[in-house]
Amino acid sequence: MYYTFPMDTPRSGKTRVTSVSLRAETLEAIRARAGKQGVSSYIEEAVQRQLQREAIDEYIAAAEAEHGPVDPAEVSDKAERIRAHHAAHRGESAPADAA
Repeated sequence: MYYTFPMDTPRSGKTRVTSVSLRAETLEAIRARAGKQGVSSYIEEAVQRQLQREAIDEYIAAAEAEHGPVDPAEVSDKAERIRAHHAAHRGESAPADAA
């Protein structure tokens, strides 16, 4: 499993130097956003997020292979219940039947 760290936390573990080719516009955009964090840290965090997404996709695929596909209506219902729960705890109004 892969983890991300807050931008101001030094990364632990070994690092290795590698060469990566990026389009000039992409590198300029990274440099503009990375700031003090630096290009390497920015790219490291982006890659870690992608690896997490892929691991989640694999987990979902394995669960669906074992249990069948998820019912979209059930997902919507549970998502609405979660939103209502959070809204209630923030003091916002929520639909009465959503809890």
